[in-house]
Amino acid sequence: MTDRVHEVAAYDEAASLVDRVAAFVADSLEEGVPVVTVSRPAHRRAVDALLAAQAVDVDRARRDGRLTTLDADETMARLLVDGRPDPDLFAELVASLVPADGQEVSAFGEMVAILWEQGEVAAALELESLWNAAIAEHPVRLLCAYPSSVLSDAELGDVARMCGLHDHVSLAGPHPGPAGGRGDDDVVRSGVHLPVPAAVGSVRGFVRDALAGWGLDHLVGDAVLITSELATNAVTHGDSPFRASLVRTEDAVRVSVEDGSHARPELHHALPGDLDGRGMAIVAMLSRRNGCDSTAAGKVTWAELSA
Repeated sequence: MTDRVHEVAAYDEAASLVDRVAAFVADSLEEGVPVVTVSRPAHRRAVDALLAAQAVDVDRARRDGRLTTLDADETMARLLVDGRPDPDLFAELVASLVPADGQEVSAFGEMVAILWEQGEVAAALELESLWNAAIAEHPVRLLCAYPSSVLSDAELGDVARMCGLHDHVSLAGPHPGPAGGRGDDDVVRSGVHLPVPAAVGSVRGFVRDALAGWGLDHLVGDAVLITSELATNAVTHGDSPFRASLVRTEDAVRVSVEDGSHARPELHHALPGDLDGRGMAIVAMLSRRNGCDSTAAGKVTWAELSA
């Protein structure tokens, strides 16, 4: 097991989170690593039940001090001063949970998700940063989790900062279905997608649904391929969350992907047998115009198709 790592998982269904956390706890206990969970009561009870079904003696692990379970709301209340996490109070919490002998600890936490859901995004990001400082001092493997619904509706820049505070971004369970579009009759925007490969498939579904709703089924093939390339660029080269948009005009549809990376896509001339490098060439071939515009937080890559 890695000594120091900070991972975040987004989940669509609570059952997927419970599966992920139960596996995290069981694997840690099997390897002799003590575990701390800071979770909502319903999730804690569900994890306990699943572990018991897998023949993990949860009660004994608690008695032996190998498993510590804390309530997320109660623990968070101990850390906040004027609605923001206090570094000294947080340091006291970590000191109470991490063995003094430097033994590795696994930890799962939902405090950041609760803060985010309450609209306290800045406080959530501060708490993520405090965890990073603690991990630099102690051998902690930390797993955080956010409901995908709160991230989908968030500001792209906030989600990008959250992802940047973690070593790994992942999904607990399958990727949610196509994020619902929003806007007026001629503009639809997806939710924010995390930088994971499964997001590309989800955004393809979003594009298909939007164009079908406009009666522009004849554009679906090209538009889906273009969006796939732009989204893949955001995930693979930008390592950034992204949001897709479609704008319909009288004679065209503009497909855009906004991400939090300032690295601009490049047009490569791939050779026969190359496995990649064709993305922007495909976009240029299928669109009547395409480009990339800088934003304060990153960029918007776009392409227009004649309607």
